[in-house]
Amino acid sequence: MIRTDQEAWEQYPHHHNWFNKLWVSEKLGYKCGPGGTAPKTSGWYVVRPTYNLSGMGVGAKKVFIEAGDLKAVPAGYFWCEWFEGTHYSATFKFIHDHKPRWDVVSCWEGLSNPAMLQQFREWYRTEEVPYVPWALNELSDVGIINVEFKDDKVIEVHLRDTPDPDYDHIIPTWMSDQANGKVLSERNDRLTKDGYRWVSDYDDADGQLSDPRTGFWVK
Repeated sequence: MIRTDQEAWEQYPHHHNWFNKLWVSEKLGYKCGPGGTAPKTSGWYVVRPTYNLSGMGVGAKKVFIEAGDLKAVPAGYFWCEWFEGTHYSATFKFIHDHKPRWDVVSCWEGLSNPAMLQQFREWYRTEEVPYVPWALNELSDVGIINVEFKDDKVIEVHLRDTPDPDYDHIIPTWMSDQANGKVLSERNDRLTKDGYRWVSDYDDADGQLSDPRTGFWVK
């Protein structure tokens, strides 16, 4: 089973456009543009790399951009309108029958750190599942996809399942958590008593995260 974006890139060369986050934003009708262009309206935008196969939201930031500011976004990055709302990560399987469709396999609601978009505090399994846009039917031959949403807006499409552990409540742990040993020890003791167990799962996005994820507390 494909677990990484690098593996998916090799497996699906005919779908390489879907790794281009600017192309996906344009396909979905969002206000967006590459570095060297600027929005016509001042406001908050998400700025991130056009391609990122290393995952973990590397380089993504919420940025206030003035209308016409061509210097706000570096080369190789793009800007896109900022969406407020609940963050969902859902995995879907394509069903080939008399009514072709994406059926949900699992879905989680995530709570992130506003100062660091890639650093989520926790994930909860949820029955609330956003609708998959018709445009994603183009990926029906992939079979399994993982889609991230802000409310009903698609913000990421991965040609693979989620690599995260399959539990009802997932609490990521970060290297920075170890800065205060006493607080960390007390938290770990509390989680253990509440029935959580720790799963080691180190990820530094190919060396690009200053604060790598070390694993998860799961239940």
